[in-house]
Amino acid sequence: LSSTQDIAGPLARSVTDLAIMLDATVGADPTDAITAESAGRIPKTYRDSLKDFEIPSAMEAFLGEAGSITTPEGFLSAEFFSWVPLLLLTLAIIGGTGAIAGEEGAGTLDLLLAQPIRRWRLLVDKAAGLTLGLLIATLSSYPGFLIAKLFVDFDLSSWRILESVAYMFPVTFLFLALSMLCAAVAPGRGGAATAAIGIVVATYFLNLIAPAADFLEQPRKLSPFYWSEASRVLIHGFDYVRASGLLAAGFIFLGLAAWVFERREIAAGGREWSLHLPFRHPRVEDGKSRSPSASKR
Repeated sequence: LSSTQDIAGPLARSVTDLAIMLDATVGADPTDAITAESAGRIPKTYRDSLKDFEIPSAMEAFLGEAGSITTPEGFLSAEFFSWVPLLLLTLAIIGGTGAIAGEEGAGTLDLLLAQPIRRWRLLVDKAAGLTLGLLIATLSSYPGFLIAKLFVDFDLSSWRILESVAYMFPVTFLFLALSMLCAAVAPGRGGAATAAIGIVVATYFLNLIAPAADFLEQPRKLSPFYWSEASRVLIHGFDYVRASGLLAAGFIFLGLAAWVFERREIAAGGREWSLHLPFRHPRVEDGKSRSPSASKR
């Protein structure tokens, strides 16, 4: 190695393994003026410095129950499961808002509803197609883990990794349904996307900063990200109760989206706020009364 260039460093699966490797390689050479200066200054073992190491509160949300990035569970939680779900949510918002508000703004939704099909059936069919696509996108990362296991040995079974990957789907479905609800309520795709993204950002950062603020411990449970923590699955296995809760919330949002979609007007190229409720008076246009059923397809 050269003293005038970058110093090569070891690679290992954890910080603990790096400390062990450093213990085995560090030392002073009396014939080397640089390393001779470290004589008497080298600790007995570098592993002792990790005993009292504490993860900053801001990092706890990334690690979840794993608690330490030196474990396979903590490493995957911080390096993969902390940001990949956000990519899936981005796809969910794009698809969910485009399915209704996007087609309405493009003027194609009116043409679809001219066919003998109920509005709620159209929404459900679109939701089913988007759900299947998001499920495939969610599971697409699993083959990469299988390939990685051929070259890197880490203490996690292939089944446990599959469970953790699949666990990203319930929260993705929830935000897909929420995006479709926003698209059914908002007057345009821009407003629907803004609302959906705002909810994602607010709930994500609520779950992220809650460990650093005790007063947010209970409000944190309002965040879907709290219930979709991947590190919990990596350690304990698939949590069917939490997954079922997220899926149930998604179906509730989807049902509300269908209910709202059945009761509002359709306009080519965008629309203004409008929602026909059972107790609302008919709207009068140009001296003529128009009943809510007249605007339905």
